[in-house]
Amino acid sequence: MLKKYKPFLRAGAIDTTAYRFNILIWAVITVCEVACMVFLWLAVYRSSEGGMDAVIHGFTYREMIAYVVLTTIFNFVTYNNDTLWNINTDIKKGTVGNYLIKPISYRGKFAATSLGNLLTMTLMFGLPLYTAALVTLGVLGFLPGLTFPTFFAHLGLFLLSGLCASLLNDTISYIFGILCFYTSSGWGLNSLKVTLISFLSGTLLPIAFFPKGLRDVVSWMPFAGMSQNPVLILMMKYDLKESLRCVALSVAWIVVLELFAKLLFSHAVRKVTVHGG
Repeated sequence: MLKKYKPFLRAGAIDTTAYRFNILIWAVITVCEVACMVFLWLAVYRSSEGGMDAVIHGFTYREMIAYVVLTTIFNFVTYNNDTLWNINTDIKKGTVGNYLIKPISYRGKFAATSLGNLLTMTLMFGLPLYTAALVTLGVLGFLPGLTFPTFFAHLGLFLLSGLCASLLNDTISYIFGILCFYTSSGWGLNSLKVTLISFLSGTLLPIAFFPKGLRDVVSWMPFAGMSQNPVLILMMKYDLKESLRCVALSVAWIVVLELFAKLLFSHAVRKVTVHGG
């Protein structure tokens, strides 16, 4: 059965490598974003009580810089799929009907493509970027002293949580893509999706900085497992028990969201309207 989706897995990998110049531009933009964030947090800590030795919501300045660097790399490597845009294009062109009569899952097609993107980005950029970042941050003292058994345990959980984060991102993109069946505003839906994920996943600001009530709610939502939790696992800010809880929570949310997406798609295909038809 999985053989049906190998072409989509391969297509996702090829699609990633076909536009290498675009990826290079995004890499340059990402470096600029990291530099801006480093100077921003430098100003925050310098102006805080206690100066550069201050601990703000559980983060020292060094930990915050490590968090910013690793989060930026994580998002660059993990969030590289066009599921929402592809669904929107299928609806506008009417090609969505072709997939509904083929012996493959419409959802499975996008999941396989997203996995192909993830594998390619991890091998091409993830391994060298993470290695360089961890070595540099470790030498500069921005990360705690590493004990190899513990580090490799956290590394394994980080890789697993990274896979879960990619699946969560693709599932949420798929859900927002299904909403294109009800509206032609794919751009608006994508903007809403990006805003929600950026804010609630801890990408823009660690969830620890949120007000207590909001922090407690957001920490149990799927978004926390899409950026903050994997990075804090890699930084060993979480112990192994807490890391396992985060991974289990992400897996549970994947199941729930996939079931919701299936129900939503079953309803949406009854109302599909394509341009010219």
